[in-house]
This record gives sequence, C-alpha cells and structure tokens, in this order.
Amino acid sequence: MKKNPSAARVKKPLPRLSFSGFLLLAMLVMPLAAHAQGGSPFDSGLTAMQTLFTGTVAKVTSLIAIVLGGFAFAHGEPGAKKTLAGVAAGSGIAVLAVNILTWLWGV
Repeated sequence: MKKNPSAARVKKPLPRLSFSGFLLLAMLVMPLAAHAQGGSPFDSGLTAMQTLFTGTVAKVTSLIAIVLGGFAFAHGEPGAKKTLAGVAAGSGIAVLAVNILTWLWGV
C-alpha cells in the first residue's frame, strides 16, 4: 500500500505574532537600535520613574501604610502584627530599592 506524500506532510500555518509579542519584540529591538546611535532614548524617562517610585512616592505610601497599620495594631485587629511586618518589609524594599540594586549588580 503506497502512502500519498502530500498527505503525510501537512503544512501548518506560520504562527502569527500577537500584539503582546510585538510589544516585547519592540522593547527588545528599539533600545538596541537606539544604543547603536550613541544613547538610549529611554534613559531620561526611566531614570525619572526610578527616582519617583523609589523616592517621594515610596516614602509617602510607606508612611500611610505604617500609620494605618499602627491604627490596626492599636485597636487590636486580628492579624495586625503580620500586617505591620509586611508593611515594614515592603517599605524597606521600596525605599531602599536603589541601594539593593547597587549592592547586587553595581548599577
């Protein structure tokens, strides 16, 4: 019994690039292309976001979380100690994120 060679090999359509895949590809390729020109166009914007999220915003939200956690602890809410421990750890990471990156990778 002979096999039909065209039936044995079914051509699958090429996978289409989704929108999120396209964005990921663009995020990987664009900085490389800009770096070839002498500097990244994202440097100033990303540096401003880093300063914002690890500076003022992190300190203010940490302060608000500590105050709210303190109120919960003072009024005997169940789980307040666990909440305050999470607030302390999260606040420390948010405020000291730049120092942690410098310590780990020298960035």
